[in-house]
Amino acid sequence: MRWFFLRALAITLLPLCALPALRAAVVEGVVLDEETGNPLARTQVSLVPLPGTPASSTPVRTGPRGSFVILSVMPGWYTLRATRRGYAPAESGQLRPGRPGHAFEVADDHTTGFLEIKMSHLPAITGAVFDENGVGIAKWQVHVYSSGKPVRHIAQVLTDERGNYRVGELDPGTYLVRSGPGQLDDHTPVLATYAKAAIELADATAVSLRVGETKPNVNIKPVKGRFFTLSGTLIPIPDRTATLTLITDTGRKEIASAYSKPLPFSTAGVQPGPVELIVKGFDTLGNECGSYTKLLVDKDKDNLKLACSPYGPASFTFSGATPTGPVVIRRVDLDGAAEEHALKRNELLAPGHWEIQIPPGDYYISSVRNSGTLATRAGAWWGFDAGTYTRVAILLSSSPASIAGVVTTGGNPVAGAPIFLTNLGTGQAWTGRANPQGHYSMGGLAPGNYSIISGFDLDPNDLANAQKLSTVSTSEGNTSTQPLELVLP
Repeated sequence: MRWFFLRALAITLLPLCALPALRAAVVEGVVLDEETGNPLARTQVSLVPLPGTPASSTPVRTGPRGSFVILSVMPGWYTLRATRRGYAPAESGQLRPGRPGHAFEVADDHTTGFLEIKMSHLPAITGAVFDENGVGIAKWQVHVYSSGKPVRHIAQVLTDERGNYRVGELDPGTYLVRSGPGQLDDHTPVLATYAKAAIELADATAVSLRVGETKPNVNIKPVKGRFFTLSGTLIPIPDRTATLTLITDTGRKEIASAYSKPLPFSTAGVQPGPVELIVKGFDTLGNECGSYTKLLVDKDKDNLKLACSPYGPASFTFSGATPTGPVVIRRVDLDGAAEEHALKRNELLAPGHWEIQIPPGDYYISSVRNSGTLATRAGAWWGFDAGTYTRVAILLSSSPASIAGVVTTGGNPVAGAPIFLTNLGTGQAWTGRANPQGHYSMGGLAPGNYSIISGFDLDPNDLANAQKLSTVSTSEGNTSTQPLELVLP
């Protein structure tokens, strides 16, 4: 009986033993510093599937020697991307830092070979702030702004004991550098000044940065000038405290705090240009109150009356379609943008300037209005001023346009070809990838005119590339077909 049982078991297991052992595909490699060749430990590496590959993105971290292994990879086409603080994102197979990498195929039961990703530092700007004799000014503020409109505050640092400064971890792009306002040791007033010695934005010298580049000798000589005074009355809620904050594009400071009764205030040393005055406090029930005033300072201003006014929850309504994910919101003051976060239901928005971003989907954003006033637009962000009652209405069209086609080179399709799309009216830009057969599709677009191009080594500052752009017009609910020839280095 026992012999019969063992024989039956052996017969049952025989087909399984006869099958070849299945081994899942593996992706492995190393991440290195482009400049030194040193391995980069603790770097996040993500295996990202191309459209058409039924897999999700797989993140791992490199080990102490910069190596990584990704197990149990499904067959298909992928790109490999590395991210690390202080470095520009990098991809395997990229032709140079900051460029998209090449896609590769993962097949059953084998490794892809040992992949190498080289990462370059994010750009930086260095220079000095000098007085009229070319001597460095110690512990002086230096600010960096985006050069595109609207101009945005990006970063700030202090000069060292010799007047030198360095601003790092900047994205590739074009920037403006400006010293802050203040007084020299003998109380001589100097204005906030753009590099190299400009007061007006129109006279500022822009600084262009590439991945891995440090731009030296961006020096500033602050210009002497006159400041102005703002004065008036801060009006709190009875039996409650209110504070008044002055915000400029070089920083902010609290200039008054009043309890229960109106309080006169005065602040000197205000540089010519735009300023924001923010009042914050509480009413008798403990609810938030506040106000927001924007001024263009070109002379002394007095008799300002700034009150702490009650305000209620903001209302956001959508029509035409439903967003596919959370709406993101952030406050943007003259001295920069606050941390973005997901919009909460009935969220209290303090008076001031806010921006929202609606997630992409099978729709396009037709309009954003606050109490009937059309919101401003900067790329994917829509801006509006919150006040006592904020009522934002977002109209989404469920009939978006799309652009599709095939990327080829020499008549052959290019797997994973990078796609760069820009709305010529708004400046909003998108990136995408073709599938393994070279097909691409960019959806959720508003009707309008777009430029589109594909390439692995496109320099946005190269005017020759502008001549290779294709221009496409889209209409609501329709797909525009645009074949693309891969732009070669």
